[in-house]
Amino acid sequence: MSEQILKALTQLFAIISKQDEGVSEAERDFVINFYLQELDRVTMKEYLELYDKYSEYGVEDPEEEKKEEAPLETEVTEGEVKKPKRTKVGDSMKVLKICRQQINPTLSQKQKVIVVFKLLEMLAADRKFSKQRLEIIDTIANVFKIERPERKLITSFVVEETSSALSLDNEDILIFDDEPPTEESKKKYIDSGELNGEIIFIHIKSVDLYFIRYTGTDEIILNGKVVARNAIVLFSQGSIIKTPKGAPLYYSDLVTRYSTDIQRANISFNAENIEFKFPNGALGLRGVSISESMGKLIGIMGASGAGKTTLLNVLAGLEKPSGGKVLINGYDVHDKEQQKNIEGVIGYIAQDDLLIEELTVYQNLYYNAKLCFKNLTEKEIDQKVIAVLASLGLDRIKDIVVGNVLNKKISGGQRKRLNIALELIREPAVLFVDEPTSGLSSRDSENVIDLLKELSLKGKLIYVVIHQPSSDIYKMFDKMVILDTGGYQIFYGNPVEAIMYFKKATKQVGADKGQCETCGNVNPEQLFNIVEARVVDEYGEFTNKRKITPVDWGEMFKQNFVLDKKPDINEKPPKALFIPSKPVQTMIFIIRDFLS
Repeated sequence: MSEQILKALTQLFAIISKQDEGVSEAERDFVINFYLQELDRVTMKEYLELYDKYSEYGVEDPEEEKKEEAPLETEVTEGEVKKPKRTKVGDSMKVLKICRQQINPTLSQKQKVIVVFKLLEMLAADRKFSKQRLEIIDTIANVFKIERPERKLITSFVVEETSSALSLDNEDILIFDDEPPTEESKKKYIDSGELNGEIIFIHIKSVDLYFIRYTGTDEIILNGKVVARNAIVLFSQGSIIKTPKGAPLYYSDLVTRYSTDIQRANISFNAENIEFKFPNGALGLRGVSISESMGKLIGIMGASGAGKTTLLNVLAGLEKPSGGKVLINGYDVHDKEQQKNIEGVIGYIAQDDLLIEELTVYQNLYYNAKLCFKNLTEKEIDQKVIAVLASLGLDRIKDIVVGNVLNKKISGGQRKRLNIALELIREPAVLFVDEPTSGLSSRDSENVIDLLKELSLKGKLIYVVIHQPSSDIYKMFDKMVILDTGGYQIFYGNPVEAIMYFKKATKQVGADKGQCETCGNVNPEQLFNIVEARVVDEYGEFTNKRKITPVDWGEMFKQNFVLDKKPDINEKPPKALFIPSKPVQTMIFIIRDFLS
């Protein structure tokens, strides 16, 4: 956080806390803890002195009590003696100036929302929610362009003690408790088992952020850290809440519950004990099991030669397994007779480009759509193509020729999104993507995975082979399938819990923590450092022998893992593909190749 912003926040903290009876010890302690999270101890003391100066902490003036009206505030200088009792014009003007000139041009909208929460949380330290204090914070939120309904939701969330006391009955509120709200309530609900108190969630739609507050006395663990009672905490991507009783609550579970209004295809996906044998007789996959429903983003990770792409191809029906079956709604994806019942349900995006270099972005997608939808008119196809390009941020470059690797016309990230668009145009329910971030910058990689995550939240089931993801990308996945050399499945579950699982298996320190308590980052590379750890010889040099072999990891996983098999849905998936006749296809190919 920049020096300018920290000074601005310090002034806001001071102006708000000095209203009414002045600064309390609890409010000052909150400010100290805030500084400790952001600064080293030496710098923290400097900012605390600045806060004490602005808030006039510890300064007393007996004459102040005799004044009926406080004069307009001037700049506070050392030695001045003031003890404000009411909101003054000077305070209000200073707040507006700080927000408009220092904070608004610098912080993103998400950061501004977090600032408002921090200001309210300071008041919650000793529950001093006076009218003038709340009015100042409401003014700040208004300057930050936070709409009135969200301002009311945020204030109610912090001020009210319990969910039943919340003055708003809002669909953006979710209760994690053992007692559901009343039937007529709009609030969402997740059963927590036997939990003392409740965990209240709110969703700030404008910035897509989730915040939590726990009202009970049980020990609630968020990302390995105990949540203090009534503390306001950001529930970020990849977070996990663990309670003394009951199953953990994952970020993906919360988002899914908030997305219940989305129409999801009624599809089950089950793959049990999949084995694959190469033509030379070597086994590429050994007893891999996966069971999923719609609306999930599943990652597949593993060392080189572990069988990641092989597994993806088998699940997508491109390669036939030597053992086990892959079923969608009970239909075998490798059985030619049954494949007719799931035509168009599966989409596959290869690692290599499938683009025609001489055609424009629009033409690539248009002729692909022509080959998929014989039932649509020219106008409907055009509208569909434009809509997909717009959703992927490609509409502005629709008339640019794609080009090739040596003569680039569009960026690598745009090429990857266009490849995704070729499959998305026909809206497959299950999508398989092979290394979509390969060769892309970190920013483009995050954009592509963010796009896939957004599609999963809209109801798609997406499998992605991923290689060396960053912390942010890794935490976007709902589940992770991890393979070891030789095709052994060694993990299947929540990505953050994967790190804890391997730490516990090797009895490492901090095995109960999957991510950094301070920054929230995870280190996916740590997984393979543990899995592929080498034996050290008597000279302190690493040997080629592994401490734990792939066979051992595979056996350990089988002993600790029970597949939560989703029941097969006994109905035909909705048809999404309408392929034209062969003469029509031939004509489309002739026109496309002529233009090329």
